[in-house]
Amino acid sequence: MSVSDSASGSGLVQVGAHCSLSVCNLNDFLPIRCKCDKLFCRDHIIPEAHDCPILVQQPKATGSSPKLQRCAASSCNKPSLEAYIANAEVATQRSPALCPGCRHAFCAEHREPKAHSCSPLQSPREPTQKNATAKALLSKHFGSTISNVSVNASRPALSSNPKKLAQQQQVAAMKMRHKAKPADPKDTPASVPVDQRLHIKVRRVEDDPISEQILWFRKSTWTGRALDMLGSLFKMTISDTEPLKLLYVTDDEATVVLSNDKALANQIPDGASLVLSR
Repeated sequence: MSVSDSASGSGLVQVGAHCSLSVCNLNDFLPIRCKCDKLFCRDHIIPEAHDCPILVQQPKATGSSPKLQRCAASSCNKPSLEAYIANAEVATQRSPALCPGCRHAFCAEHREPKAHSCSPLQSPREPTQKNATAKALLSKHFGSTISNVSVNASRPALSSNPKKLAQQQQVAAMKMRHKAKPADPKDTPASVPVDQRLHIKVRRVEDDPISEQILWFRKSTWTGRALDMLGSLFKMTISDTEPLKLLYVTDDEATVVLSNDKALANQIPDGASLVLSR
């Protein structure tokens, strides 16, 4: 990932890198590093496509040389990406160039799951078991009405690599800011600077996670006021007999009931997932 001066000045991160081939210069979101230590797009990562100096330096083989691992796609004869970077000496210091779903090696053209009809190895029962555990925990601490909350059901898997995790969070924040709408109808994007907004994902406790809405509040908004606006937005009545609660679902599947007499920005981070519950 590269960050240009202009991008850093505006608070936005430029994702990816330009292809090192001068006649291409394409800004690829997922560039690939060749053994010559330069970044290329998927069309020019093959050494022959960018006149890789490694080819010139390598002596001609005097005998039979091992063949490069081929792409796992049945109709493709190109070498896989793993074949270009595989090295036993550094195998423990990098992530293998394998599909995260089926764990097979593919070329640049077929690396995306949709391009090779990916069949994930993960058991379909695993997410269900995790959700059941989360529901039981919520029910124990907040009563039976919270048992319908599906924790982290719509969240993508986070990387354990700190650098990659930071990149994932930056990209997710950019997408969220682009999609978010003001929760207060009186606010407009032009009236509130981006650095003064608190972005959230929110849904009702009985709704599916994929139906959550992406909104933003002023950072000065109190939680009680935010709860009133969200109740109106989701058409949920608020009364002394049927009070609403705003729950913050953390990344480690814990839930926290937010205090109405505190600023929302003082209780949750930007990009937090919230749930409206009775």
